[in-house]
Amino acid sequence: MSLKLGILTGISYVSGLDYYRGIHERVLAETQVGHLMPPNPPITMVSVDCDEYAFHLTNKAFDQVASFLLAGVDKLVVADCDLLVIASNTGHICVPAVETAYPDLDIVHIADCSAHQLKQLGVSQVGLVGTQPTMEESYLHDRLALHGITTVIPEDVGVRAELYRIIYEELSFNEFRPDSRATIVDAIRSLAGQGVEACILGCTEIELLVQQEHVPELPLLASAETHIQFIADILLGKIQVDELLPPEST
Repeated sequence: MSLKLGILTGISYVSGLDYYRGIHERVLAETQVGHLMPPNPPITMVSVDCDEYAFHLTNKAFDQVASFLLAGVDKLVVADCDLLVIASNTGHICVPAVETAYPDLDIVHIADCSAHQLKQLGVSQVGLVGTQPTMEESYLHDRLALHGITTVIPEDVGVRAELYRIIYEELSFNEFRPDSRATIVDAIRSLAGQGVEACILGCTEIELLVQQEHVPELPLLASAETHIQFIADILLGKIQVDELLPPEST
């Protein structure tokens, strides 16, 4: 029986669209024709209110963020989803609450997917750009550390605040500005000066604005693209969720 995928999105809707399209394109490209065409992978999506989410997030009310997102996950569980995907790096702040509420629910964690890719590249120290919570709080850093990967963020808090502003005022509304790209590229280049071996584009919208060609001197890891590829591979039976987990979790 096919695995039923649950996607939590709305944080923002832009990345949710990319996940839905990207997963379908990858799965259908390797799926045999059914009656008339390759059958779609079974997916249920729940979209939450980005305004309420961002309000709690910006106020550092992280318990409220987790509760708010968990309410969305509740709906996916009721829909009998086998796998949970959170279409956002920052949204993974709710993972501990989800694991407590639903210990048997498999989560395709974005940091596990990034770590798997980084280990294949031989990277042990990585830069991270994303929202301020993603950069400044520990939930992604700690998950990457379980894989033996050290995370480095831009040193200047003003830079981190500006990256966050670009994400929630521009990228979350499909607005892509060259000056904002330059700001993000400068932040990434500052990380190269801090000795990182690669950089995670740790907001699922950043990779829509910044690509490898903009920073040719440092390998960039598009976290959403990587996440989507592993999700598709799981649905196709190429890899199991357990194979992505940190060593001590398997």
